[in-house]
Amino acid sequence: MYPNSLQRSALSLAVLAALTLVLPGCSDSHDDTPSVEITKPAIPTGLGSELSVPLPAVDYPLPSAENAANNADSALRYNIDQNPIANLLKGINNIWTAGFAGWQQNANGNGPDNFDGQQIVNATVWKENIQYVVKVTANRSQDQSVEAFLDDQRSKNYSVIDGYGPLTEAYVAGAGAYTDIHAPALSDVLSNAHYSAANNDGIQYAGSSDSELGAVYQLVYDFRQAAPASTSASKYLFSTPRPWRMDDDGKVDYLGSANYSCVDADSNTDNSWIFDSYTSSVKVVPGLVCARRHHESSIIADDQENRRKDGAFPSGHTNAGYLAAMAYAYALPQRYAEMLTRGSQLGENRILAGMHSPVDVIGGRIHALAVAAYALGQSTIQSDAQAAYTKAQSYFGAMADSADMSLYAYAHTTVANPGSLVDGSAVNTSVFNNNRYSDHAAMKALYRARLTYGFTQTGTAGAAAIVPQGAELLLASRQPYLSAEQRRAVLATTEVDSGYPILDESNGWGRLDLVMASDGYGAFNGDVTVDMDAADGGFSSHDWWRNDISGTGMLTKEGTGTLTLTGANSYSGGTLVKAGSLEAQSPSAFGVGDLYVSAGNVLVNASGAVTVANFTQDDGTLTIDMDDDAAQLQTTGTAYISGGQLVLNFSSQPAAGSQFTLISAGKLAGQFASVSAGAVKVALSYTDTAVIATVQ
Repeated sequence: MYPNSLQRSALSLAVLAALTLVLPGCSDSHDDTPSVEITKPAIPTGLGSELSVPLPAVDYPLPSAENAANNADSALRYNIDQNPIANLLKGINNIWTAGFAGWQQNANGNGPDNFDGQQIVNATVWKENIQYVVKVTANRSQDQSVEAFLDDQRSKNYSVIDGYGPLTEAYVAGAGAYTDIHAPALSDVLSNAHYSAANNDGIQYAGSSDSELGAVYQLVYDFRQAAPASTSASKYLFSTPRPWRMDDDGKVDYLGSANYSCVDADSNTDNSWIFDSYTSSVKVVPGLVCARRHHESSIIADDQENRRKDGAFPSGHTNAGYLAAMAYAYALPQRYAEMLTRGSQLGENRILAGMHSPVDVIGGRIHALAVAAYALGQSTIQSDAQAAYTKAQSYFGAMADSADMSLYAYAHTTVANPGSLVDGSAVNTSVFNNNRYSDHAAMKALYRARLTYGFTQTGTAGAAAIVPQGAELLLASRQPYLSAEQRRAVLATTEVDSGYPILDESNGWGRLDLVMASDGYGAFNGDVTVDMDAADGGFSSHDWWRNDISGTGMLTKEGTGTLTLTGANSYSGGTLVKAGSLEAQSPSAFGVGDLYVSAGNVLVNASGAVTVANFTQDDGTLTIDMDDDAAQLQTTGTAYISGGQLVLNFSSQPAAGSQFTLISAGKLAGQFASVSAGAVKVALSYTDTAVIATVQ
C-alpha cells in the first residue's frame, strides 16, 4: 500500500477516516490520513565500506602469532631479541631495569644475586605501582585474604572454574576436577605466619581426558601445557623485585638474611629456612609468608642477599589463571566475560597476597593473551577448541533444556544458596556455585580498570588502535557470526586508550579489552553487516551488544538470528533491518540515524521511547512491548509506513479506553497492513504525527 496515492478517491479517504475495525486481539483503523505529500526516506547507505583493521607493522621476533614457539626453545627463549612473548613485555624497561648490561640477551643463568644495579626509570609510575600494593594489603578483608591464599596454593586450572558461576559444580562433576591442597584453619591463613603447606598447579586438577567434559579439559591442557606458556624466561630477563622486597618508593633496601621457622601443615615438621629481609610496608597474607622464595644455601652464602630467579614480572600465576580462564571461556562463551574477569581477579589476588604488584599482573595478562592466540592459531588446538565448544554446549545445553531455559539464561540463573570461602573455623578449599559477577556493568568496569590499574598516562593518548595478528581468534566462539575481520574491528573499537605504561610497547596485546569486546562493537567506524543463522544456536541465535556504540557507520541486520542493542548509542549511519530480529532495549539503541525495515522484525523493548531520525517500514514486523510511556517509537523526522505488520505485546490487560501512542513523528504517512495485540482488543488511529492504540 502506498501512502497518499493520487489514485485514491476522495470518497475512499473519507471512508477510511471514519471507519474503525475492531477484532478480538486484532485491530486496524485509518483516521486523519494526511493530505500533504510526504517524501519517503531513502534506505540508509552509511559509509559504503566496513572497517578494515590492518596488521601492525612489526620486526622480528614479532609477531607472536607466528614465533611464540621461541618462548619454549631453550636456545632462544632467554634472549629478548629472539623471544616474541618477552619482547611484548619490554615496556617494563621504561619503568625499572635491573641495570645489568647484556643480561636480556642471555638470561639463561642463575641471575644477579642482589639489586645493587637497579635503575628506577620512571619514579612516578614505579611509586604508584608499589603504593597500590601497600594500600590493598593493608586493607584487605577476611574473604580477600582467604581467596588470595587459595589462588596462591590451588591449581590455577581449578581455581578459576568458579568463573562459571551457577554452573561451577556442574563442571566439576562433569570433568572430574578437584583440589587436594591441605585445608587450613582460618586462623592459619589470617594470623599464622609460620604455616607451610605444599601447593599444586597440575593439569589434572582441571579434570581428566576420559571424563564427560574431557574435551574441555583438553583445551585447558592445550593452553597451559601444549602451548609455549611458561613465564620463566621473561621473569629471568626482567628480574624485577617482588613487592615485599620494596620500600614505599619502590626501592630495594636489603636488611639482611636470617633463619625463619616454617611448620609443615601435613607432617608438623619445623623447617628452618633462610629468608631475606627488606624495608617494606607490604603485608603478605600471613599464611603465605612461608610461600615466599627462601634462600638457596648451596648457591650463595647464608648471610648474603639471594634474589636469584625470583623475578616478579610477569606474574606466572596471573598468566596461568588467564590461560585456564580463556580455555573455559572459549568452550562456554555464555560465561565468557565472567571467566575473563575471574582471570583478572586471580591477578588481583596476587596483589592482595602481597606477592605481586600491578605491573606484574599486567605483564601476566599480556603474556597469556598472546600465548592463547598463538595456541588457537595451531590447527590441532583449533580442532580441540571446536570440540570443547561443541561438548560444553551439549552438556550444559541439556541442563538448560531440562529447565526450559536458553543456555545463556541458564548460565546466569541466580544461585539461591551460594557456598562460602569459610566454613566455621576452616577454609573451604573447593570451588562452588556463586553469583559473583551477576552485575554485568560493574564487572565490565572492574575489568577495564584492571587493564591500567590507574597508572599515570605517561605516553601519547589518542593513538590509533592496534590489533595484533591472531587476536581475533580469542573472540571466535563468542562472536561466531562475525568474520575474522569484523572481530578485529570489534577489538579495535573497544581497546583502552594509548599512553599507559607497558601497554603501548605490547604490540596492542595490552590494550585489548576482551570483556568489552565480548559486548560487541564500541563504534561503527565503518558499516557493519550482521548475518546470524539461528540454526547454529548459541550466540548466532541471540546475542546482546551492550556497549555505547558511536561512529558514522550503519548497521545492517541479516540472517535469522536476533541481535539486541542495549547501549546509549550515538552511531549516525542508520540502521537497516533485512532479516531476523533487531531488538532495542534502550531509548537510543538505534543511534541517531534512520531506522529502515525492509523485512524481518524490529522489537521495541526499552524503558522510555526509542528515538530515531526517520522510521520507514516497507514490510516485516514492528513488535512493541507495551509499557506506560507516552510513546514507544519517536522520530524527529518522518515515519513512513508502507506495509508490514504491527504486533503489540501487553503484559497485562489494560483498562478499556486506555490509549497508547505507539509512534510519534514530525510527520506520518501510511499504515500497517495488519495489527495483532494477542488477547487485547485495540483500535488504531492515524494522525498527521502519530499512531495511537485505543483499548476497546
